[in-house]
Amino acid sequence: MLRLILFYVLDFKKFNCYNKFEYFCAEEVERLEQMSDRGKNWFRNMTTKEKVEYIWDYYKVHIIVSILVIYLLVSFTSSIINRKDYVLNIALIGKYVDFNGQSEFSKKVTKELIGDPSGKKQTSVDFYRLVKGPNGNLTLDPASTQKLMARIGAQDIDVIVLDKNNFDILARQGAFLRLDKVKELNLTELNVVKIEEDSAEVKPGVYGIYVGRGNKYLEDLEYDYSDKIIAIMSNGQHKDLAIKFVKWLLDIK
Repeated sequence: MLRLILFYVLDFKKFNCYNKFEYFCAEEVERLEQMSDRGKNWFRNMTTKEKVEYIWDYYKVHIIVSILVIYLLVSFTSSIINRKDYVLNIALIGKYVDFNGQSEFSKKVTKELIGDPSGKKQTSVDFYRLVKGPNGNLTLDPASTQKLMARIGAQDIDVIVLDKNNFDILARQGAFLRLDKVKELNLTELNVVKIEEDSAEVKPGVYGIYVGRGNKYLEDLEYDYSDKIIAIMSNGQHKDLAIKFVKWLLDIK
C-alpha cells in the first residue's frame, strides 16, 4: 500500500513539474514571438530620413563599390561601341591649316576611299606645324617633332605631305616607300622626287611626288601645299589605302 501511495505522489510531482515546464515554454515562445514581431516592424516604423541614414551607415561600402563597378562597366562598354578603327592615317606638315576643314577633309577621304564616314572605319588627318628656326629656316616645332617621330616609330602614319627639307631627312633614313616600284601608280608626267645615291638604307629611285598647284581638296583645307611633297611611309600598316589616297588626291589615272 505504501508503495502505491509513493508512486502516486511521485507521479503527481512529475506531472506538476511537466505542467510548469510546459507553461514556462509557452511563455518563452510568446515572448520570443513578440520580440520577433517588434524586430520585423522596427525598420517599417522608421522615418524616411532614418531609413536612408541607416542604409548609408551599414551599406555605404557596398553602395560605393557597386556604383564604381557599374561606372566602369558602362565606360568600358561605351568605349568598345564607340571606338573608331583608323585604317588610313595622314600627316600634313606645314605652316597653317584650317582645323575645321581638317575634319571635313577626313570625312571626305573616308567617304571616297573607305565608305560610310559615320562607320567605325575612319581616316585620321593630323597636322604638324612648321615654325621659323633661329637661322630663319622653317622647322618643326618641338612638340610636333616629338609627336611625329613617336607616331612614325609606332607605325601610325601611312601617308605624309611635307616640305623638301624634312623629306630629305626622312628619306635618308629609309622612311619612304619606293614609288616607282608600285605598279598601281602611273608616274608619267608627274613631278617626282628621286633619291640618286645608293646607301644601306635607301636604293636609288622615286620616293615622293610634288603635289603642285590647283589641288581642289587641299585648297578647301586651306593648307600651304604648293611646295610640298607627298610620300608613303615604308612602315605604314595600310599601304593599299595609302596608294589609293595618293591616286585620288593627285588624280592619277
